[in-house]
Amino acid sequence: MPKFQENALILDHREVADRTWLMRLMSPKIAREARAGQFVMVRVRDGIDPLLRRPLSFHRTFPEEGCIELLYRVVGKGTLLLSKTVPGMSLDLLGPLGNGFDLPAPDARGPIALIAGGIGIAPLFDLLERIALYNPAFDPQQMNLFYGTRTVAELLALSYFGALGVRVHWSTDDGSFGYKGYVIRMFAEFAEESAFRPESLYACGPLEMQFHVARWALAHDVPAQLSLESLMACGLGACLGCALPAASPDDPAAEGYVHVCKDGPIFPAGAVQWQKLQVHRPPPPIFLCD
Repeated sequence: MPKFQENALILDHREVADRTWLMRLMSPKIAREARAGQFVMVRVRDGIDPLLRRPLSFHRTFPEEGCIELLYRVVGKGTLLLSKTVPGMSLDLLGPLGNGFDLPAPDARGPIALIAGGIGIAPLFDLLERIALYNPAFDPQQMNLFYGTRTVAELLALSYFGALGVRVHWSTDDGSFGYKGYVIRMFAEFAEESAFRPESLYACGPLEMQFHVARWALAHDVPAQLSLESLMACGLGACLGCALPAASPDDPAAEGYVHVCKDGPIFPAGAVQWQKLQVHRPPPPIFLCD
């Protein structure tokens, strides 16, 4: 797939939730080739400080208009500098990078689940729109989005999802809106109580959340595509800084690695040796695959 380095004009840039910014850019070459789940490497400003680009997933793409949207959260110096940019300025982008989500088959009619933890909502929104465009006959009520953040201030507005017509299940860690607790626990409880078994499962969020999503999907034999987050230096597979231990179906004891930027960021649930990763959150009190 072609990659481009493009000087993209900022058309709009605004804060849409607590420390969460939405940027719209004119980037015709990248917009034409972008797939849901892919990302760009963004140079936040000229010079050597910061030296490295920042990886940001496509939030929405508009190939006919030549535009892309990026949704990001301010977490450090690079994204703080990015939040200071204004319409009329330009940013150097490299992309589209990585693989993308595989969309459901055109004749798919069964339920679909999407699990978004925090800023993991970014690529899943593009995916939701593409599923609707790819298969207009698909009932949007068959798509269930499980969306959680730490607190209500970090959630995108309810109106943001209204036009899609999908079923949205909300959670906050502190209980300030919707279900109180982790989004994966909300999903697991919903699946158990309603005998919900999606035909396809997509997820994006912190690695500890993805650990539990993969565990559930593998235990229930549900096909899952996980968008994994990682620190990246190059985005091209050259620096090897985003390596994760790979699982080999033919030899479980084999030592190998996948790289989030080049081999991903989209992986099936069984592609990673999750037991070798340090997961900081304990399993949810309800985990129904035990």
